Amino acid sequence: MLTPLHTTLSAIVIIAVFSTCAIDGLVRSVTRTGPAVPWTDGFPEEEKCWLVSLNGLLQRLSGRRTVSNSKDIDVVLLDNGQLALGSVARTQGERQKAARDISRALTPLRDELAKSGIPLVFVLCPAKVPPGGKGLPSGIEDDDNLLGDALVESLSYSGIEYLDLRKRIAEEHLDHASLFFKTDHHWNPTAGLWAANQIARQLRDCHGMDFNLELTSPDRYSKLRVRDRFLGSLGRRVGPWFAGCEAFDALVPTSPTSFKLDIPRIGFCQVGSFEKLLMHEIEIRKGLWNDDPYGAYLAGQQPFAYIENNTGGNEVKLCIVKDSFASVLLPHLAMHCGKMTLLDPRNDQRLSVLEVIDQEGADAVLFILNPNSLIRRFGFFGRHFLGR
Repeated sequence: MLTPLHTTLSAIVIIAVFSTCAIDGLVRSVTRTGPAVPWTDGFPEEEKCWLVSLNGLLQRLSGRRTVSNSKDIDVVLLDNGQLALGSVARTQGERQKAARDISRALTPLRDELAKSGIPLVFVLCPAKVPPGGKGLPSGIEDDDNLLGDALVESLSYSGIEYLDLRKRIAEEHLDHASLFFKTDHHWNPTAGLWAANQIARQLRDCHGMDFNLELTSPDRYSKLRVRDRFLGSLGRRVGPWFAGCEAFDALVPTSPTSFKLDIPRIGFCQVGSFEKLLMHEIEIRKGLWNDDPYGAYLAGQQPFAYIENNTGGNEVKLCIVKDSFASVLLPHLAMHCGKMTLLDPRNDQRLSVLEVIDQEGADAVLFILNPNSLIRRFGFFGRHFLGR
């Protein structure tokens, strides 16, 4: 079978550009004007960005929907023009085993917490791809949602309380795509506010926590345009010519607020408003390829942090195990609470949920994770993290 001309030309151009950059990188490595081996790391930053952009453009012109990069992370173009993470190839048996392992790991923690009257609630955030794999190119399986389905079934069987936000999205007939950035795998701040209210409602209705949902009603927020041109983490892997750029809009409470954010690991401890503290330095510009306003929430993905609410809220204390999907919802949930302790064990294997609760106390423990975080070699479901 003959290869289409546009695909052949794309390959030739990519090889030529790559060879030119490779030679330059090798020279910089040998002359010590750039990083040492591997020699590809010697590429100047500008050339890297240009190469990624050109590759993305050529891939789009050739009609490709999936682009791989050096980190072995595929980027998939959905039917609606949004970018998503490529699917991980797992069998149904592997997904079911992973779900059972997670439930078995959480059951002893649930039982230990129950002795002190502390509920454990697992909050499953949605994947970028809608349930059923809608929008995926032909031949790519919807692994994240299939894994999420297996986990929900296993949690239900084990009697572990859960909140499946995918189900709430379907029940409220929300447009799935509108909840997410176009060029990033994360959901956007508007979705984060919606999710915070769903969690607050669950804690109020099921556990009697005194949460006034009017406090975080959408009409009590104003929109803050942070970026006119934003390129998310997936967009930076394929360049702006593959799927374009987008705006980044944050939400800020219109009422006066005061919080304390304490991050012992980096020596950060400050008091300030919702916007100045919980969205710390979100408006600092670093250029299209380096801007990460999403990462500005809660000062990035810190393994251990406290948030104290100095205005409003109540005496409720929450201990929250989180991944990055929780970043844009936790500031809104903090509007209801007196104190929140945030744990992310991916960057600190010494953490222990029970030890933290012994020291800080908690009225509930929440696991707030998206399907992509459910299977990791280390982290959320490790024996030390869930034990003492």
